[in-house]
Amino acid sequence: MMPVSRRGLVAGAAIAAAAAATLRSPVLAHEGQPVLLYDTSLAASARFAAHVGRLGGSAQPMDGDRVRQVQALVETRPAAFFGVSRQADAVMVSEVAQEAGYRRISLIQHRVAGDMVPICAPEATSLATLARLAGGRWPEAFAELAIGGIERCEPLSYASAAEPAFSWVLTLR
Repeated sequence: MMPVSRRGLVAGAAIAAAAAATLRSPVLAHEGQPVLLYDTSLAASARFAAHVGRLGGSAQPMDGDRVRQVQALVETRPAAFFGVSRQADAVMVSEVAQEAGYRRISLIQHRVAGDMVPICAPEATSLATLARLAGGRWPEAFAELAIGGIERCEPLSYASAAEPAFSWVLTLR
């Protein structure tokens, strides 16, 4: 068993509370499974996808003609889209999905310096809180949120260096 410091325990409890609040949000209350997308060329994105897999979920790589890929995905009417990618892909997915009745509720820029810039709808501000509290572990925390895996999360060793990327969430209107 891994020893836990008092600070680690408090931070873990805060992250769990933020994630639980987000999961209870009516924004994510749509029926069905979300689609999880990631950019294979980003380290943070790879960590997100790997943690989804460890928790028994599945994330799809964004590759090839991404517009056609997203158009095909929106036809299946998933409950939501969760992604970790570059800004251009986040914008493209958002625009294609908006045509099919989705709206972006969160776009968070995770910077190299370790800080973040959140743009969240009022009902999704707990996503920014989760990202802020998770610090360098944000890709794993985002994965746990995306598949509702907070009850299955486990301590992992991870690089504390910030890895730049954008995390984002789209839901049905």
